[in-house]
Amino acid sequence: MIPNNPPEEIIRRFFSDSSSIKISALGEGNINDTFLVRTAERVIVLQRINDTVFPDPNILIKNLHNLTQHLASCPDTTEQHWEDVVLISALDGSPSVRDNEGSVWRALSYIKDTICFPHAETELQAAQTGWALGHFHKRLFGLTIEKLQIPLPGFHNLSEYLKQYEHINSKHIDNTSSDVMFCLQAIKDHRKSALILEKTCSRKKNIPGIIHGDPKIANVLFDKKNGLAVSLIDLDTVGPGLLQHDIGDCLRSVCNRGGEERRTNDVTFDLDFCEITLTGYFKAAGAFLSHWDRDLIYDGTKAITYELGLRFFMDYLQGGIYFKCSKPKDILEKALIQFKLLQNIVTKEKAIRSLSLASSLPYSDKASAQKGLLS
Repeated sequence: MIPNNPPEEIIRRFFSDSSSIKISALGEGNINDTFLVRTAERVIVLQRINDTVFPDPNILIKNLHNLTQHLASCPDTTEQHWEDVVLISALDGSPSVRDNEGSVWRALSYIKDTICFPHAETELQAAQTGWALGHFHKRLFGLTIEKLQIPLPGFHNLSEYLKQYEHINSKHIDNTSSDVMFCLQAIKDHRKSALILEKTCSRKKNIPGIIHGDPKIANVLFDKKNGLAVSLIDLDTVGPGLLQHDIGDCLRSVCNRGGEERRTNDVTFDLDFCEITLTGYFKAAGAFLSHWDRDLIYDGTKAITYELGLRFFMDYLQGGIYFKCSKPKDILEKALIQFKLLQNIVTKEKAIRSLSLASSLPYSDKASAQKGLLS
């Protein structure tokens, strides 16, 4: 579904001369409407914030401002080229603007000569996606939770999503197709195990850190020439959370070799890509997670896959009011892919746990650690 171009009154807030402007839709995000806006002198990313999803867009603006201030103050010691997305003010200095219909727009820096991918196709892409997340996590050290407001109350709170599901399911279920029944059964069968991470961390009084919140491969920008990661974008969900959710979401995205768009027959969790992604992650982040934390990476992968399938399915039952889609059936397809991926993840628990525990070891030590555990 292609969004309408930004209205003229918004364009004039960011460009003094709009006569030579070229506008094109950018990316395939599920939430906001995003455009690339070019003139001879300037290129920016212009974005309409979805206020149905984010009821207070100003929180996103403030969070991004505080985040970019922190990142700008952090020395980047990596030799690999990296750029952070920054907020660009309107011509009058405003961090965001409203159109005549009340929608909030903001401008972001454009990182040129980059490309993104909907799913991982090569080992380099898998390694670099893991590296990008690890590099991002490492640079978040020192940013206190108090600096960021919660952009989405209840985000990654599976218990709350399940309460919403019980309410929605009781009112909206009027379809008993095989696909719907498959989703219903998956939600029931994996409910208890999907809650393990949340309950374990709550019991251990685990202190949340700052996470990206949506570190799928589609949110990594790669250099068009050398294929290396350049930036991690879509920062609206950055906030307090569990690192295992972030790492698990990264693995969920990268290791599904079939991709996440209408290819349910190809869904599988690739263990080779899992190892490569985790190696890339810890190469950048360092071995800062304890043995206990690393053992929960499998539970994070399982939880986030279940959560996303549940959220897609709930949105389908409500007619597609959250995720952008041309028809509700598209959202059901997304739910099916996640639940089929979940089934495959569960069958590979032993291997994923082993890879998570060994991923921070020097690479020369990993062969013996993994021998016989990947079958």
